This record gives sequence, structure tokens and C-alpha cells, in this order.
Amino acid sequence: MIVLPRVGQMLRIHITSQNAAASKHTYKSRVADVQGDVAAIEFPIHEETGKTALLPEGTAIEVSYIGEDGAQFHFHSEVLGERRENIRLLLIRLASIDQITRTQRRNYLRVDTHVDIAVKMQDHVRNYHLLARTTDLSGGGLAFTCPAEFRFKPGDKLLIWLSLPSKAGSVAHAFAEGEITRCKAPEEAGTHQWISVKFVQISQGDQAKIIRACYERQLELHKKGVGE
Repeated sequence: MIVLPRVGQMLRIHITSQNAAASKHTYKSRVADVQGDVAAIEFPIHEETGKTALLPEGTAIEVSYIGEDGAQFHFHSEVLGERRENIRLLLIRLASIDQITRTQRRNYLRVDTHVDIAVKMQDHVRNYHLLARTTDLSGGGLAFTCPAEFRFKPGDKLLIWLSLPSKAGSVAHAFAEGEITRCKAPEEAGTHQWISVKFVQISQGDQAKIIRACYERQLELHKKGVGE
């Protein structure tokens, strides 16, 4: 489903009305307000240099953003001018639904977040059951830490139950079958090992819950000034 950017949405912007070199640069911004087909956004910041882009009225741009389902959306737009409030905002034209392109991303948004999980390994020798917390999470997998006494190795298959808190205060639950892709031994005695897992079997509904939780966590980090 095509969705329009909303207030708080992070945007990535490419300038298309200048030379080819300029179009290679990526700027990031955030939607501050939406009125009809016009969005007021923060002045775009260059992703690498941190410099503010001063875009005159009429500048052609390409806008992209990530939806809650992990899909990426693109549309072409132009700068309409500025609006001055407590801060200067840039006005851009929003595309109509039929002018927005949706691309399903193969690489899911991965965020640093601590989510409670229950892990079970079905093995006649290593029949592990444990509770752990993630260090990061995405729609395609997760990483967690646990005591080194659990003898995990790459290729091990796990059953994973996740508790996903939302900003509304409710908790959603999801289940996935995963495969360990990497194990990192503790750096010091007495500390935990680090386990990376990819999901090999998960329902669309449960994956959507995880993606939504990652999206909300990303917005929370942005509000705190952390991350992109």
C-alpha cells in the first residue's frame, strides 16, 4: 500500500535539477507539518558533512522515505519556498498517490533496541531454554547476548518468542524460527557472548509487528538526537 509521508517522517533528498555531481549527494530532513499537498520540512542536512542545503524555490528534488512495513517510497518534487516559525522550514510539494513508487527493501531497518525474548533450541544434547534481551532488531533478524555457558555455534536453529512494547504502552508478541549466523565470544571473563540470528521462518503478521516496533524505536531515537 502506498503511504504519504507524515509529520515526524524522516526523509532522504537528492537534488535533481543541478549537475550530475550534485545529484550524488544525499541529504536528510524531517517532516514538520503537512497541509494538503504541501509539506513543511526541516532544512535538509548533508549526510556526510552536516552542512545545511540552501535550496531556492523551483529546485527539483527526489524524496524517499521508509514506511512502517519496511518498504521504501520515492517521488519527485520541487521546492516551493520557505516558511518561518520558530525555525525556518522548507516547503515542498507532495506527490499524488499514483506518482509515488514503492520498493520492497531486502535489507530491513535495523535499530539498537532492548527487547525481551525467550529462546529455545531443540537439540538432544543442547536442549537450551533461556530468557535474553536483544541488542538490535530488524524485520530480518536480531542479535542478543547471553552467558557463555550456552554453547551456541553458527548454523544452530532457534525458536524465538519476542515481546514488543509499543509507544502506546501495549505489548505485542511475535514468534520466529531463526538460524545463528555469527557468535562472538565474551571479551572478558564473566561477561556475555554475542549471538546474531537471521529469521528463516516468520509469518507476515509477526514480521509486520517487528518492523513497526523498529520504526517506532527509530523515531524515538531521532527525537533524542541519536542516530541518523
